[in-house]
Amino acid sequence: MMQHVLSSMNEVISNNYDSSHKALDIVSGDRKETNIISLEDGTVETVVNNTKGPNHNSKGLATYGNFVKVKQTNGKTALYAHLKYNSIKVNKGQYITKGTVIGTMGETGNAYGRHLHLEIVNENGTKENPIVYLQAPSEEQDEQPEEAKQNSQTPSLENTETTSTTPQNVEIDSNSNSKISTYQNTNTTTIYLSNQNYKHGSIVDALKQIGINSSYSYRKSLAQKNGIQNYHGSYSQNVKMLNLLKQGKLIKA
Repeated sequence: MMQHVLSSMNEVISNNYDSSHKALDIVSGDRKETNIISLEDGTVETVVNNTKGPNHNSKGLATYGNFVKVKQTNGKTALYAHLKYNSIKVNKGQYITKGTVIGTMGETGNAYGRHLHLEIVNENGTKENPIVYLQAPSEEQDEQPEEAKQNSQTPSLENTETTSTTPQNVEIDSNSNSKISTYQNTNTTTIYLSNQNYKHGSIVDALKQIGINSSYSYRKSLAQKNGIQNYHGSYSQNVKMLNLLKQGKLIKA
């Protein structure tokens, strides 16, 4: 069963963990303001609660805006950042338990849009991917009925065409990093989005890079078009879309 870091329990990952962003950025599925809750028991080590808004020129710890750092009983340290001004409910030195309200999601420090920046640092000082907290081996998708699982499988080129097709045109962007290919048959025209040179882990950034709408509503349409059922912005669903995009097989909605 997955753990939660939002009291609304509707986490959506807006920016994944990778070599240049060793954290997760998380928003609420309904895009509303929500409280942040502790992932584990631990002792509060640091509290910053007096930053009033975003500062895109900030450096060092100031980039986190308002944040709380918790030394967990498992030896790891969790950092919850970009919290709303004066919303933090815990104090330095306080022992808190899993699920304790820490503060409210905000947009302080070097933040673009309201979200939670979550970091997990192990005993050796290495930043780990927090996804291991948020997703247990049995994900929501794995709990679907077998029929739903089959319907949500990633489509291949072979099963997206009803007849054999040939490329009619290819548009290449100015950076030569991506392309949009159009395949036509007698019945339909299928457009595939591609960003094969993208090396990171965010479907949002990968779509933005090729000038495609990356909003939640459009990603939901993309998911449905590509056979990904019941899209709610989960990590596994976003990875499926991103893999299709990198392969040049993501059908444009």
